[in-house]
Order: sequence, then structure tokens, then C-alpha cells
Amino acid sequence: MTDIKTRYRYGTPDANGRTPVFVDDATDPAGHVWRTARGSSPWKALATGDERKHATDHTRKHLAAERLVTMVDVRASAVTETERRRARRTQAPAGWRFATWDEIEREGYRHVRPVHRAPYISGNEGERYPDTFAAQPVTLRRVTRLHNGCVVLAGAERGEHSPYVLLMDPAHADLGALIPERSARYAAPGDCPACEQAAPLYQVGTRLGCASCTAADLGVPADHLPAPIEDDGAVWWRVGDTARRTFALPEQDGHAETGRVIETATHITDRSRRVHVDYGGRWPISSAAAELAPA
Repeated sequence: MTDIKTRYRYGTPDANGRTPVFVDDATDPAGHVWRTARGSSPWKALATGDERKHATDHTRKHLAAERLVTMVDVRASAVTETERRRARRTQAPAGWRFATWDEIEREGYRHVRPVHRAPYISGNEGERYPDTFAAQPVTLRRVTRLHNGCVVLAGAERGEHSPYVLLMDPAHADLGALIPERSARYAAPGDCPACEQAAPLYQVGTRLGCASCTAADLGVPADHLPAPIEDDGAVWWRVGDTARRTFALPEQDGHAETGRVIETATHITDRSRRVHVDYGGRWPISSAAAELAPA
């Protein structure tokens, strides 16, 4: 390990008597040291960029300079840690990949590993990063998007008898979740190239197969695959959209024909969606996505 005493050098004192300290091969000073009135700790050290903070007190000049070396190391370590955390946003564990909640809802992926702990990358605001995930895949049943941007997951863990609920704020939800790297998506009905049976076909990479053949290829039960459902052309409603209802209400009660989407609920098991719309009445109205039209 390099001796800290060999890592810095003094520059020429400025007009105020403050001596710049250069660390390693830097051409800009890491900070300044200077002597004040007599006392037990007459030497001061102040790092560059810390002008709004108090200088630290030291008994010797070299101790003040070494404080600046330490600050350089602390800041470099913080930069490295920030880069590591930011990289975690895109570096999935082996055998897994990141998927957005939008993709998970649209494709009907049933088994996911949500982010369980999502601290800030730096400080107490800004971007988050995935620190820990669910240890085992969660069987997902419903994804609900609330009016405030939060997302609520409902499902089961460790089998079907352990309820699972997770509330994520918007920054947490933006991280998505892990799904198996080889995940099947429903393609269309057709004849299975392997067993030649007419059935719903699933795609894994470039390979197509029926549920039984695809599940055998992936080594999972067939009920782990997304439910087969045809695209009915319904709008993929999002919170904040303006929608028009195509159905009548038994009682108008102040409800207009158009309103604002305030909540959506995607049921993963059968891949159906419910949309809650505020039409300006006493309460929001929930309906199937297909019962709404663009305003």
C-alpha cells in the first residue's frame, strides 16, 4: 500500500496564506491547508468543493494535508459505488433478464421476481437501483396501477397458499422485475411443429411450440405459461388517459360520458383488464377495457 505521505505535495501559498495541496498526479488542488492562531489544533484543512462547510482542525500541517488525501479517496469510493449501483439497473443475475411491468402485463408473464429493496443510487432522491429481488419467483395474479403512479402486485409465493402483496412507488416500479431469460410468450393458434397438434402456440426465441412442448422445452409446468388470448384490438389504457364509455348506466348520478382513467387492474391469470374511470360523478366506474373507447 502506498504511504499516504508520498501521495501529496504542497503548492505555493496564495495571498491569504492558504497552501494548496495536490494529491497523486492531480493538476488541480484537492484543497488547502493553513495555519490560524496558536492553540492545540492550529492547522486547518478544507477540501475543494467544501467551501460552504467548516474546515477541519489539526495539530500538524501534515495531518491537515493527509485529511485532504483521505477526502479524495472517500470521494473516489463514492463515485465507484454510484457507478456500481447504476449498473445494477441493467445487470440481471445469470439466467434472468429485466422486464418492465408494462411488458409483464401485456405478455401475461406469471412468474416474476420483483425488486424487494430499491434504495436511491445517491443521497435521498433521484434514481433508484435494485438492491435485492424476491428470492424465489412470485406467482403473479394481478397488477394494479393507482392514480398516484404507485403499483400494487398481488399473487402468491412459496406455492399457492402464501399470499403475496407488494406496493411500489413510481421510482421503484420503474425498475421492473426479473423474468427467466428463456420466457415463453403466446404467439397465435396453429399446428405445433413438434407434435403437429392444432393448439395455441408459444414462442421462445425463434422456436414455436404448443403449451406441452414449450413447457417440456423450458422444464416448467404448462400452467406457468401465459394464458392464450387473442388481441381484441382494445386500447391499452393507462392512468391519466381520457376515455369514453360505450355503455349506459342505470343511474347517471352526475356521471358524464367521458372521464379520466384513475386506475387499471391487469389480471394475469386470464389476461383480462379492468379500468376505473372518474366520470365526474360521486364515485369512479369500473368496466372492462373493451367497454371503453378513446374520447
